[in-house]
Amino acid sequence: MSNRPDEKAPSASDDRRRLLVPALVFGIFGVCLIRLAGFVHDNAVDVLYNDQWDTLRTLFEGRGPWSAFFMQHGSPRLDLGGLINWYLYDATQWDVRAEAWAGVVVLCLATMVAITLAVRLRGRLAWTDAAFPLLLLSPVHWETLTFTTFLGAQILPLLLTLLLAWVWGATSRITRILGVGFLGPLALFTGYGFCGAPVTIGLALLQWLRPDRETAPADRRSATLILLLMGGAAALFACDYHWSPGTENWYFPVTPWWDYPRFCALMFTNLLGWRAISVASVTAGAVLLGLVAAAFLTSTIMIWQRHATSRARVVWILTGTSLVYAMLTAIGRLPTNLEAAFMWRYITLMMPGLCGLAFAAEGWTSARGRKGRLGFGLGWLALAGVV
Repeated sequence: MSNRPDEKAPSASDDRRRLLVPALVFGIFGVCLIRLAGFVHDNAVDVLYNDQWDTLRTLFEGRGPWSAFFMQHGSPRLDLGGLINWYLYDATQWDVRAEAWAGVVVLCLATMVAITLAVRLRGRLAWTDAAFPLLLLSPVHWETLTFTTFLGAQILPLLLTLLLAWVWGATSRITRILGVGFLGPLALFTGYGFCGAPVTIGLALLQWLRPDRETAPADRRSATLILLLMGGAAALFACDYHWSPGTENWYFPVTPWWDYPRFCALMFTNLLGWRAISVASVTAGAVLLGLVAAAFLTSTIMIWQRHATSRARVVWILTGTSLVYAMLTAIGRLPTNLEAAFMWRYITLMMPGLCGLAFAAEGWTSARGRKGRLGFGLGWLALAGVV
């Protein structure tokens, strides 16, 4: 069949590009996965250490899987992490390395979710998606993979946050209701995934207050169902919950009060590998914090103006979760000292904020032509590479 006159036949360069982009993205995915797997293989040990003596308490006491599901460790509950560990340690005859390998699997799944989310928002795979494996399959997760292995604290919440963004970005209301209704409570109960719960509730409330004019009744009904489901989950979470900040001699507020925003800025500085307290390091972290906050604020304005696009909802969830996590970490850890902002394990749940910033920046630059897209792509790859 011949092409119509107004149709341009695919050129050889177009064919090469269609092959080159997947080869680049999944080639880097494979290299990063091999690097991370090699890191775990060389460094994970079959020895329980530190927090593991508490997080595995239900197994020591011979209690069932639901005890592990509802168990509280510090401020959060273990939920999905406790449930996985209950079966994992039993199946592997208490091989501690198995939990580290489970963490690699979860990070691999999180990376695939991030890539598919980018493809869905954009409509195609792009070379810039190579930044996701660079960022998410990085050895910077070493503290929760090989030092004090803790699957449920940050690694599983990272996956759940990305999945929440995926379902919030769906165009189908049924998908959003069922997805958020299932993943929202799961995130609430799973480690520091509870930082995504107020963000999810806030987005549902915004959708209820400011629905799209053309679909207002349906938007309000779906938002109401999500709020009811999250409210029920929050009530269940509160049952037998006890406040435990996890920091010895914790107090609030710390003086001077501006150490709280400084702490949050230094958490973003930590993402850049800059582990020192100075005017320059705080400024660098504050710039990155400001960009993430600007992405969150921009998506908020779009939703408030009744332009709740899929991209706006995704950016809200990803940036909002990392901002809430940074704020709560500052409240919980600042009584120790400012240097606590540099703990490696905090990096994992700061990554959704960077992904949300990337999705927002891609939306900002897409209307600026090829140069804008090229600038975004190079900047995004450079940032992921630095982390």
